[in-house]
Amino acid sequence: MKILIIGAGKMGEAVLKKWLQNNSEFKKEISVVEINNKKRNTLKRKYSDVEFNKEIPDSWTGYLLLFAIKPQTFLAVSKEINSKNITTKIVLSIMAGVTLRSLKKRIHCKATFFRAMPNLASNIGMGVTGVFSRKPIIPKYKKKVEQLLNSLGWVYWIKSEKLFDPLTAISGSGPAYVFLFLQIMINSAKSFGFSDKTSKQLVLKTIKGASEILENNNNIDALISDVASPGGTTEAALKILTKNNTNLMIILNKAILAAYKRSKKLGENA
Repeated sequence: MKILIIGAGKMGEAVLKKWLQNNSEFKKEISVVEINNKKRNTLKRKYSDVEFNKEIPDSWTGYLLLFAIKPQTFLAVSKEINSKNITTKIVLSIMAGVTLRSLKKRIHCKATFFRAMPNLASNIGMGVTGVFSRKPIIPKYKKKVEQLLNSLGWVYWIKSEKLFDPLTAISGSGPAYVFLFLQIMINSAKSFGFSDKTSKQLVLKTIKGASEILENNNNIDALISDVASPGGTTEAALKILTKNNTNLMIILNKAILAAYKRSKKLGENA
């Protein structure tokens, strides 16, 4: 099954890495286009069996074409694609903001088009990937796309493409919100005198334990109450986090809304 990956940034490489790990036979089947010389040469050393190109190959024929580029470059890349006589069964995009309508308008291939949004944890097989395609979908193509995306982690089929921008703001950008929160907690632990290593472990194991509890209990309000005893330490902290002028919920909601609006904006010129 021949695959052409266009773009090998953080997400493009994450997809490449997991597909190779889960399908060793892909080593001779995958070709990657990466215009950045330094990045391309680095990847060549890491994945020596994979073909890397600076430009899109002429008259490429295969099974799946993956767009893993920045949406701002899609217009120029689509023109190059159309000039190269590309033939494929499936076009899969993981570009933020670029709609299926734009994909079909810009890419002149008789193919089934899919749109997906994985996140950073795809690199370790624990990602969240939303995927969408317009009906009717050829069952064997849907099965193949799902199989490939499953290697990245949990796959969620989206019922409406309108949910893609919110998905990007929640799970696509979400790891950065979590990392920032963890950084604040780790720095606080260090300020009290814990070592760097201990501070990190204190926070990571606390977050991991809380996540495991939440997996089996959907009542978040009850879980917060379980920790926040009246007049206790947690209640004192929560009063600060929920003050009107520093309300964490309001601030985070504003941040997610900003990411959502930016996702929509990125797709406007595609």
